[in-house]
Amino acid sequence: MRNPIFLLFLFLTFIISSCNKDDETDTTGYAEGNVLELSTTIGLAEVLITVFDADTNEPIETLETDADGNFTLELNEGSYYLRLNKQGYQDIPPLSMSPLPFEITVGATESLEYEMLAIEGSNNGWISGTVKEGGNAIAGALVTVVSGETAFSAYSNESGEFSIFNVEAGSYQADAWIKGYASTSINVTVTSNTESTDNNISMQSGSAGVFNGTIRNLSTSNKDVDIALVHPITMQAIPGLNTFSSGQSFEISNVPSGTFIARATFENDSRVMDPDRIAKFGETEVTFNDDVVELTFDITNTVEVNTITNTSDDLTPVEINTTTPTFEWTAYSSTSDYVIEVSDMNGNVVWGGFGATADELPTKNVIIPSSQLSVKYNSDGSASLAALEAGKTYRWRVFASKDDKNSDTGWTLISASEDQRGIFKVVE
Repeated sequence: MRNPIFLLFLFLTFIISSCNKDDETDTTGYAEGNVLELSTTIGLAEVLITVFDADTNEPIETLETDADGNFTLELNEGSYYLRLNKQGYQDIPPLSMSPLPFEITVGATESLEYEMLAIEGSNNGWISGTVKEGGNAIAGALVTVVSGETAFSAYSNESGEFSIFNVEAGSYQADAWIKGYASTSINVTVTSNTESTDNNISMQSGSAGVFNGTIRNLSTSNKDVDIALVHPITMQAIPGLNTFSSGQSFEISNVPSGTFIARATFENDSRVMDPDRIAKFGETEVTFNDDVVELTFDITNTVEVNTITNTSDDLTPVEINTTTPTFEWTAYSSTSDYVIEVSDMNGNVVWGGFGATADELPTKNVIIPSSQLSVKYNSDGSASLAALEAGKTYRWRVFASKDDKNSDTGWTLISASEDQRGIFKVVE
C-alpha cells in the first residue's frame, strides 16, 4: 500500500503543475517561409534574413535559410518585415522599394514565400567584418560602404558581425550607424569574386546631436506622426533614430554626426509628406555635428484607397480570388490625373509606377484621368505579368498628380496613398 503522504505529495504536485500551466500565457506567433531561386524554383540555402519591427524600422533578429531554403521565426505579436540578401542574387526588396510587412498573431502561423533573381554575369565581391565598441559587439547597426553616390549596406547581428553582398569592385568608405554611437570610418577595397574580410568598425558611445521641430498639417486637421532619420543613399532608417511627435512637436536625441534624410509619417495615419515640396526641392537633408538641428515637416492628407486593401490598423493582406483585380480609390482635390503602381512582395513593380526619360526626368507609366476612380489590373496590357499569380502577395498604390507649368516635367505629385495600405494576396 502506498504511503498516504506520498500520494498527497503527488496530488499537490499535479495541482501546482496544472495551475502553472494555466497561468502561462502564449505571447508569440510564428512565420514559416521559404526562399526560392526565381528561374528554377529551387530552394536557396544560406540566404541572410534580417527581421525588422515594422513600427520602428529597427532590426531585431538575423538568421539564414536552411539547405532547402526554409526558415522559421517565433515572434511577439506585431508587425514585421524582412530584408533578404545573398551573394549573386538581387536584394529583396531593392533599396529603392519599401518592404511589404506581415502581421504576427498570437498562436498563429504566417506563411511567407520569396523568390530571388540571380544577377547574370555578376563578378562582384563581398565584404565581412564586425562592429564593436572595445571588445563589446554592437548589434543592429546599419553598416554602409560608400563610394560617391554608390552605396551597399547590411545590419550587424547579435555578435556584431555583418556581411555585405554583391559589392562592385573598387574602393569604399565603411561606417556603422546607430543611435548614441559614433563610427570610426575605415577604407575597404573590394576585388571581383573575392571576399574582403576582417573589416572591423569601431564605435564610441556619446553622440550628442539633437533633432527637433514641429509638424505642420497642410489643409487638414492637426495630427501627430512618426519621424525618422534615414541614410541619404541607401534610404534605410538609422536604428534608434525615430520617434513620434506629441502636440505636433518632436525630438530625437543622441544623433551621431553625419548627414541624413529626414522623413515623417511612414505609418498608416491618413497623412503623407507633402509630395509637391519633395518634387520641387527634393527630400530634406539634415547634417549633425553633436549640435541641434530644427525642422518643420509639411504633411497632407493621403489619397484614400477603397478596394482592394487591408485596413489601417491591420497589415494582414486581404485575400482575393481573381488574378486581374480592380482597384478603387477616393477622389483627391485638385488632381489632374492619377498614377497607379502595383508591386510584388519582392518590391518589383509589375505594373505602372514611374520611369525616366533620357534626361532622367521622371515619367508616369500608367496615367488615369481625374474623372476615373478605378482601374482594372493590366487594363492597358503594359504589365510585366499579364495576370497576377495565385498564392502571391502584392501591394498597390495610387498617386495624385497635378499639372504644373513651372515643373520641368509639366506636373508634380500632390499626394499618394500610404505605404502600408493596398496589401493583398491572390488565393487559389
